[in-house]
Amino acid sequence: AESTFQQYAFDIALRKGKLIKEDISFIFAGDLLNQCTGSAYGLRDTDISFIGLYGACSTMAESLAMASLFADMRLGEYFAAVTSSHFCSAERQFRFPINYGGVRPPTAQWTATGAGCCITSVAEKPPYVKRVTIGKITDMGIKDANNMGAAMAGAAYDTINRHLFATGTSPADYDVIYTGDLGQVGSELMCELFRRDGTEISHKHKDCGLMLY
Repeated sequence: AESTFQQYAFDIALRKGKLIKEDISFIFAGDLLNQCTGSAYGLRDTDISFIGLYGACSTMAESLAMASLFADMRLGEYFAAVTSSHFCSAERQFRFPINYGGVRPPTAQWTATGAGCCITSVAEKPPYVKRVTIGKITDMGIKDANNMGAAMAGAAYDTINRHLFATGTSPADYDVIYTGDLGQVGSELMCELFRRDGTEISHKHKDCGLMLY
C-alpha cells in the first residue's frame, strides 16, 4: 500500500509540474519501514538516482531540505522529495500488530496513512525554500515508547529556537510554525520550553498530527 501511495504522489507531482520522470535528477524518499521498503519498492521502476532517508516524523522535512540544498548547489535541475506512512504498518513496526488488540494509552501517537511529494528546482517564482535548519539529536531521557511526543518535544524546541536565532527572526515574523507529529502532550511541552525562555509560540504553532487527529 505504501509503495502505491508513493507512486501516486510522485506521478501527481510530476503532472502538476508539467514534468516527466526523466527530468528528475535525484529522488529523496523515506517511510517508516525497515530499509525504507515502501520507498524502495514504490520508486524502483523510475530509474532515477535514489537517496533513501529514515527520519520517522521528520522524513518529509529531511527530504525537502535535502532536495532544496541539492537544487541550491546546482547538482541537477529537478529533485523530488517523497514521504509516506501507513497506520497499520507503523503499528506493526513500532508497537503491536493491529490484530493483537493492545490498548493504547492517551499519549500514544496515531500514524497518518498517506503520502506526499514535492519537486524542487532553482525557480524565479514562489513558493521558495529560503532557509533550512537541520536538527540535532536531543535526548530528554524519555523512555516511554508510548509517549513519543514528549521524546521529540526537546528536539523541536531546539531546532526552532536555533532557526529563529540564526535568521534573526521571532515567531511574530511567521504566519504559522508547523511541527510534524508532537501530538497533544508533545506540543504542550514544546510550548512550555519556549515559555521558560520568555517566548510565546502557542498562537503560531500548529502540529500536523493534531490537525489530522
